[in-house]
This record gives sequence, structure tokens and C-alpha cells, in this order.
Amino acid sequence: MRKSIFILLLCFPLAALAQKDVVTFGMQLRPLIPNSFVDFGPVTKEAEGLEATWDPKLSLNFGMIIRYGFTDNFSFETGINWVRRNYQVTMKEESEVVQADMRFGLIGYEIPIQGLYYVRLGEELWMNASGGISLDMYPSSTYSTTSVKRDAVFFDFEQWTARNAWVQLAVQANYGFEWRTKDNGYYYIGATYHQPFNDMAITEAQVSWEQEIKDVFGTLSGNYFTVDLRYFFHEDPERRKKTKKAPR
Repeated sequence: MRKSIFILLLCFPLAALAQKDVVTFGMQLRPLIPNSFVDFGPVTKEAEGLEATWDPKLSLNFGMIIRYGFTDNFSFETGINWVRRNYQVTMKEESEVVQADMRFGLIGYEIPIQGLYYVRLGEELWMNASGGISLDMYPSSTYSTTSVKRDAVFFDFEQWTARNAWVQLAVQANYGFEWRTKDNGYYYIGATYHQPFNDMAITEAQVSWEQEIKDVFGTLSGNYFTVDLRYFFHEDPERRKKTKKAPR
């Protein structure tokens, strides 16, 4: 009798925290961290005496997640994310020794489709790794301008950043840890690497004064590395199984 009770106590956490046949909803916050190692670092181009550097700043990825558990160790995950990538562009005109800085942001949306595999580390602690693709969408391009006065001459600086395509595919991989409480949902911390198959945008920097116009072109890859913070709302597997059974 005692042995049976002990086995039931061991199995209860497994049932309470299982993923099989459970649809879980969650939210996530991802700071995008500039990192040259993943090609999310400064890009410098020079032409005709005009040098421009596009320097990524701390950016943000925020959205919702839907997760479906096929088994206790494998799940399917999708959702939609809002992404804002922040940049500062610095332009230097060498012959006139004049410089200007501008900040701009590029807005995008992501629909990830990926599979997750879990390894249990403790009663409520799980480790997971995931991989898949993302449908990246860019609704618009961006433009900004500023002027610098030197002596009696105004230097007009402009930047245009145009999406390379309205929609494109990206590959992403994720690794993290999840604390699954019995009644208060799941808490997750991890990291994600995201890489589009093509450059995200084409960007142009230009300076004009009097009868002179100079411009230089560059590309922005769209790659990023994030620290992931997630919360999943509580869903009882046993309750969900009961709702599947229609009354006779």
C-alpha cells in the first residue's frame, strides 16, 4: 500500500506539468542586443569622401506565443511578434570636415514556426532547445533628415532605409530553461538567434550643400541575438482532456 502511494506521489508532478495535448498561451519580451559576432554590429561604408556608419542600438522584440504539446517532451510553437530595430547613422564629409548623427527605427513583424524538445532537470525545472523558421514582414521603409550649419553654409544630411522585400523567411534557434509551477503558469529565460535568408534592408546616406551632392549605400542584415523572457498562463492537462470528451 505504501509503495503504491509513493508511486502515485512521484507520478503526480509528471501529470500536473505534462505538455501532451495541452495548448498554452504566453507572452514574451526580447531585448535585441547589438553584437558584431552575429552580424548585428556597426556597418561602415565610404564613397566620394563621404563616410557613413550604421550602428545598431538596443532594440525590442515583443509578442505572444501559442504552444501545442504533441508529447510530454515535444511541442509545436507559433505566435506573432512586433520588432523595432534601432540604429544611429553617423555621416562624415571629409573635405569640408563636417559630421551629423541621426537615429531611426525599422518596424517589423514575425510569425515563428518551430519545434521544441524538452529535457526534465527537476520536479518543476525543464531545459529546452528549439529550431524552425520565421515569416518576417516589413510594412514600411523609413526616412530622416537633419541639417548642420558651418559658417554661412547649410549641409543637409538625409538617410533612406528601404525594406529589401515586404515578406521574407528567416531561420532561428533557441535554448533556455523553464520553471513550470503547478498553479501559477510557466516562467522562462533563454536566448534566441535569428537570421533572415536575405538582407533585411538597403540603406542610403546623403549629404548636400550648395551645388554638391554625395551619397553612400549599405545593407542591413536583420540578424539578431536576444535574451528571452517569457510567461505562459496556467493550463491544466486533465481539465483539457475532459473537455475533449463529448457527453453521450
